[in-house]
Amino acid sequence: MTTDIRNRIKSLIGEMSRGAFEREEAIALSLLSAFAGESIFLLGLPGVGKSMIARRLKSAFKGSTCFEYLMSRFSTPDEIFGPVSISKLKDGDTYERCIEGYLPTADVIFLDEIWKAGPAIQNSLLTALNEKIFHNGKIDIQLPLKGIIAASNELPAEDEGLEALWDRFLIRYIVQPIGKKDAFMRLIGENPEKFVIPYELPITSKEYKDIQPEISKVSVPGIIMESLYDLRCLYAKRFANKDESEDNNEIGCPYISDRRWKKMVGILRTSAYLNGRMTVDYSDCLLLEHMLWDKDTQLPMVMKDVSELVAGGVARQHQLARRKGMELEECMSIKDSCYTISAGREDLLISKEDYEKLEGGTPAYGRFTEGNRIAVNFDAGDFRLKCDRTGTLTINSFTYQLRKKGVHNPSNLSDYTGVPTSVSELIVDNIFLRDGIDNYPYLSTSVNKYKSLHK
Repeated sequence: MTTDIRNRIKSLIGEMSRGAFEREEAIALSLLSAFAGESIFLLGLPGVGKSMIARRLKSAFKGSTCFEYLMSRFSTPDEIFGPVSISKLKDGDTYERCIEGYLPTADVIFLDEIWKAGPAIQNSLLTALNEKIFHNGKIDIQLPLKGIIAASNELPAEDEGLEALWDRFLIRYIVQPIGKKDAFMRLIGENPEKFVIPYELPITSKEYKDIQPEISKVSVPGIIMESLYDLRCLYAKRFANKDESEDNNEIGCPYISDRRWKKMVGILRTSAYLNGRMTVDYSDCLLLEHMLWDKDTQLPMVMKDVSELVAGGVARQHQLARRKGMELEECMSIKDSCYTISAGREDLLISKEDYEKLEGGTPAYGRFTEGNRIAVNFDAGDFRLKCDRTGTLTINSFTYQLRKKGVHNPSNLSDYTGVPTSVSELIVDNIFLRDGIDNYPYLSTSVNKYKSLHK
């Protein structure tokens, strides 16, 4: 199923991008955000194709409807959510809107000049974006929403109460004017062909619904969780010290809430599944550059940080791969005959006897006892345990490697060998990334940095 979905999504992105010059990445990210149940914000000058991207997204879902609206300071909730029903107000003393044909009944929504929306519209949008619910009088309506695209030629102004709405847009993307000469010449010289998606490619409502629980089953390796935790610590430290740094004062340092970190992992899982994998890898992590910034001036910093996360993580991963076939006795803790894993910068212990119960992939439950020891119970517990392959332990959705005896600081990259020799070794084919590794200039620099540690 996962291989089939990858081929289909790849073909779908290709068809959606036909005739949309240099908009492939924006279209792919819009589709990714829709499958993840998140929203995307497009920043760009007028006339760069932001509304076209929303219309192309509508075509990805069979039988879907689209609602588009250009916001102004004078826009009212009636224009977005539908007018109040006079008959229900008069006859039943009920305040309900006639929502048919408006935002609450649409699958794909495009809101242009989003920051001009008034407070009444913003409040309803917050619930729609976060919970996919619209309060219509006494009734809570579950929205059929698959994707929300918002756009503007500017970022939200500070101190105008737009922070909560801005935070709801997980993916943020800058749509640039066409840059390549051949693409520009084709744009102005060719007659636009009729845009039609082949009948078999669009996703049905049932397929979309069936995919959601599968995405939640995608595992995140412990080594990637460690990398994300390191990045979180870096940004938390910068934000706490932002007033002390001239550089940070100039470009700003984003505040990233715990909610955003959780949602970002959801994007990584969705990317992995739609690429035909049931495990997140470092190619998915490159997508973080679209989710970590608040201001466009922060993009170089964010791209550099994400590239270092990926390069450093793969360096560690290469070393772990060398240990895949090691004897389990090498993983034995020096105390209590336990195996050791490192999770969240602390050691967890599981007895050899309990670990052997899990071998073979039989799911079980676990709970923590004294000394960070994991006790296995097949009937009930605080979290789920599994061992799909020798040398690993899965806790809930996160898979960790058993730590080799004598390795006390797995986060120290100087302990590892096997750093990639080229950038192409870092990234597997990912349909949501920019075409070509050369489009990630900071990645080469980061690889060379980690290679220099081993000379």
